[in-house]
Amino acid sequence: MCLPRVRDEEPAQVYPEGTRRRHTSDVSTRQSLDKRIHYMQNLRKEKRKLGKRFARPAPVPDPGITWSSE
Repeated sequence: MCLPRVRDEEPAQVYPEGTRRRHTSDVSTRQSLDKRIHYMQNLRKEKRKLGKRFARPAPVPDPGITWSSE
């Protein structure tokens, strides 16, 4: 039994209508969201680091002790 050859009436679309070539400067919403999340995480880390650094002030040296080079 032979199968008949079927020819498409319309050629297959290589590029659908919705796609367009994006400029390299275009940033997708996903990329901008990821960048914003990364920025906020870095801010949180920096805030934590500075909070630890300035939580306790440096001890004040005892006024009775003087450093002399004699």
